[in-house]
Amino acid sequence: IDAIIVTNRKIKEFLIKTYPFLTFEDITIIPHGYDEEDFVRAEKFPKPGNKMVFMYAGIFLGYSTPKYFLKAFKEITIERPDIAQNIELHFVGYLRKENHKLIKKLKLEEFIFDHGYVDHLTSVGKILSADVLWFMIDYRKNIDSILPGKIYEYVGARKPILGCVPEGAAKIALQEYGASFICKPDDISEIKNTIYKIYELFKNNKLPVPSDDIVNKYKRDVLTETLVKVLQSKLKV
Repeated sequence: IDAIIVTNRKIKEFLIKTYPFLTFEDITIIPHGYDEEDFVRAEKFPKPGNKMVFMYAGIFLGYSTPKYFLKAFKEITIERPDIAQNIELHFVGYLRKENHKLIKKLKLEEFIFDHGYVDHLTSVGKILSADVLWFMIDYRKNIDSILPGKIYEYVGARKPILGCVPEGAAKIALQEYGASFICKPDDISEIKNTIYKIYELFKNNKLPVPSDDIVNKYKRDVLTETLVKVLQSKLKV
């Protein structure tokens, strides 16, 4: 099978630019997706009063770290403690010992909620309870081609996404999603100002909402149908 399996015209153009030996016709783009049934079956968790909840789901790998986000939030606790007191930072998955040490060093314990490792449906339920979903991709060699699967689980939740990412596939995917806020992964000042912007929208009930057309095209049954068509077309060659 000659097709590169991955879905989005901009990502296709990006791949062609990165790998000149490819042609437009060589590539069929099928991304990660989400299972809509998970969001129906997931346990519903209550929100904590009127506070704005940022949620990160997953583990921190070699190309991701919460340190810049945490340092940006630390600056908010100093500059605008009134705003900080109305924000909670939730983590689902494995936060790692070094990140707990950083949280303690920054004295952010009261703002942090570590839910630890949970099963998939519980994770989905936690995602649904958040106001804004967050993830980051740090600068690394060839990082522009990294597109974490968590993005599309976030998309399935239909929540605003804060993505601290470099140029590349993840940024393109967030731009297509629309209900997103994008900043550089290690720019503490930019992350801080983006959090301020998000909080202002939250306070005024104006957080962005993605379009149904964008969200629905990442359902796994839709993606599976596309894959079947690609395979059938190759078998005919």
